[in-house]
Amino acid sequence: MSEMKPFTAEGGKPTIAIVGRPNVGKSTLFNRLTRSRDALVADVPGLTRDPKVGIGRVGDAGYIVVDTGGIEGQQEDPLANQVSAQALTAARLCDAVIVMVDGRAGINASDEEIVKTLREGGTRAVLCVNKAEGRESNLALAEFASLGMSRGYAISAAHGDGVTAMIEDLTADWPSRESYEQEDRGERVRITVIGRPNVGKSTLVNRILGEDRMITSNVPGTTRDAVDSDFERRGRGYTIIDTAGLRKRGRTHGLEEKFSAVQTLNALERTQIALLLIDAHDGLIEQDLHLLGMVLDSGRALVVVINKWDGLSGDQRDHIQREIDRRLRFANFAEVRCISALHGSGVGDLFSAIDAAWESAFAAPRTHDLTELLQQATTAHAPPMVNGRRIKMRYAHLGGRNPPTIVIHGNQVDGVPNSYKRYLENFFREKLDLVGTPIQLEFRQGANPFAGRRTNLNQRQQEKRRRLMSHVKKKK
Repeated sequence: MSEMKPFTAEGGKPTIAIVGRPNVGKSTLFNRLTRSRDALVADVPGLTRDPKVGIGRVGDAGYIVVDTGGIEGQQEDPLANQVSAQALTAARLCDAVIVMVDGRAGINASDEEIVKTLREGGTRAVLCVNKAEGRESNLALAEFASLGMSRGYAISAAHGDGVTAMIEDLTADWPSRESYEQEDRGERVRITVIGRPNVGKSTLVNRILGEDRMITSNVPGTTRDAVDSDFERRGRGYTIIDTAGLRKRGRTHGLEEKFSAVQTLNALERTQIALLLIDAHDGLIEQDLHLLGMVLDSGRALVVVINKWDGLSGDQRDHIQREIDRRLRFANFAEVRCISALHGSGVGDLFSAIDAAWESAFAAPRTHDLTELLQQATTAHAPPMVNGRRIKMRYAHLGGRNPPTIVIHGNQVDGVPNSYKRYLENFFREKLDLVGTPIQLEFRQGANPFAGRRTNLNQRQQEKRRRLMSHVKKKK
């Protein structure tokens, strides 16, 4: 594994790593410090695997928090050993380390090994005794005195007891959040990588980052959390989110997979572009189409990525291309890229599709241009008749971005059939040169300006109305 880079993406802020054995409450403290729910939290050991980064929001100092996987002694499981090694590597790259122990379970040989390893590296570390609610602080710390750490704090990450005091003491000599100037880098492009288990999502993320930030394995379901990683390419800022592989809903096994599915959906909601990874050896299967449907429902821009392309013969490649053309007609706006994440071929070309999709998703055409295009579309292909009357579309304007939302005003537009809606979507996409993003149309019916209004008659008009009504009654 290549050496990881320091976690200093947010303007050079100092970093704090949280390390410890599995299930001692590291992710709970991470969520507390970042005031978020980004890290998975459950009473399941080993739920966190990849380091997760967030902005610290407790205390006055500006800093970054790194949540790491549980560190255990040498295990038979190579994946557990990789998680432990990566957690220690992340800790050494940070400015300070919080060594978390379980105040209920007591001292453990793994705790001693963690402290010994960090002490040898000269890392600035403090002891954090978690789950100490209801106990006197000195008594909770006394049990771990043999670890030989000069600074210790008894806290409750779940309830917040002692957390602020610990952070303020640890960061007392660090610059405040206000002292960091906001760097004007433009809007950051957020990319989420989704796909079935073991299609190469983490391998692709590592290839893009140029380092082994994500843990990879041939075992399906290695990634459980949605992990954000910031990077820059040619002066532009990006955030790439590695997600857990999603199986069919009825085939998820265990609490970890169900939590991971929720995290993936949340990541998709806060992203701008989705990279849908498809295994070239398996071809396009139903679960891939299900994931594609999720992207379309969310309205996110899309790039379809065929991974493991280098291992296919010419006939197999032709077959995959025909399947893509046939089965992805409903998402024909998405660009398709063929890559090998393991060897890196085609990965650099992904960014031309990513940038084009981002530009299209945030396009802002003028009202005049949209109205003129609407007139051209209705002239070339007139709207259908509804109840014997022709639908009239008067003007259009932009209603939102990511995805581009075009609002069309007119009469009887609530009766526009789906076929004509698809025609308008394709027309606008072609004329506006939009790629990689869906288009949403909203139709607004022109309201009757006199609807609900009642004229108040004066006394003379009321008398006239009574005479007319009495005349009508006499005729009957």
